[in-house]
Amino acid sequence: MIIFDKKLYVSLTCQKTGHNFTKIAFKPLHTNLFNIVFLSFFLTLGCGKLYSQEIKNKKNPLPTVKQTDKPKTASTDNVVKPVTDTIKLDTVKAKKSALDAVTKYKAKDYAKFDKKAKTLTLYNEAELYYKDIELKSGIIVLNLDKDEVYAGRIKDSAGVLTQYPNFKQGSNEVQPDSIRFNFKTKRALIYNSRTEQGEFKIKAAVTKKENDSVYFLKGARFTTAADIDDPEYYFKTNKVKFVPNKKVVVGVTQMVIADVPTPLVLPFAFFPMSQEKSISGIIIPSYNDSNTRGFSLQNMG
Repeated sequence: MIIFDKKLYVSLTCQKTGHNFTKIAFKPLHTNLFNIVFLSFFLTLGCGKLYSQEIKNKKNPLPTVKQTDKPKTASTDNVVKPVTDTIKLDTVKAKKSALDAVTKYKAKDYAKFDKKAKTLTLYNEAELYYKDIELKSGIIVLNLDKDEVYAGRIKDSAGVLTQYPNFKQGSNEVQPDSIRFNFKTKRALIYNSRTEQGEFKIKAAVTKKENDSVYFLKGARFTTAADIDDPEYYFKTNKVKFVPNKKVVVGVTQMVIADVPTPLVLPFAFFPMSQEKSISGIIIPSYNDSNTRGFSLQNMG
């Protein structure tokens, strides 16, 4: 019996233990099931609440516009204004040439006109005639843009410079190595000019022509000898103011005889060239060489 009771006890004990295990095993399951059911009910209720709401459209009536018979005026703010060109037009007037008379020219070799540079080149025995101006030279270049003309010498087959310019305006004539003359201002720049005024023969390294009546000379010599390039005597001066057919005014002047400077020096001098009978000034002496008197200067006063 004891054994039986023990077994029974054991059996009962086992049965009780199994019952407790079942309760322990299903207790968490019961809790999770409750939570799942509760959560499902809440979600179902919430979703139904959300889908049951409808967005009401607000009906705002459009404002009526009164029609009038008056014409509508467009706002100037919305009108596209035409674009005006801000670039200034070329208002520069074409330069008027100073050559307002017929110009005649000719040359032995050629007469070439450069349209781009506006120059006319005459070569070999060139001649140019304009109003009272006559120009002859080996080469002549007429610049229409600058209103000026250039004349100079040319070389021959032996390489020697020939055909010196000869510039004549009215009664005045000059033979330089080269000349540049402006038709508009009447000014000229002359190199190694040679000219005759009455009994005077004048040669200057540089001559500046201010106008038709006034010349300024630098490095000049003047004499009454026949050959201006190799005279027996001459007066040498650095500054000369020359008025054709009227007078010659010079600065410091020294007399040179046979290319030998003399102690005869004048601080300044005035030489008249007028054709009037009575006039004051210095009489230029003339050179004399005789067997009785030898070398001398005469007719000075």
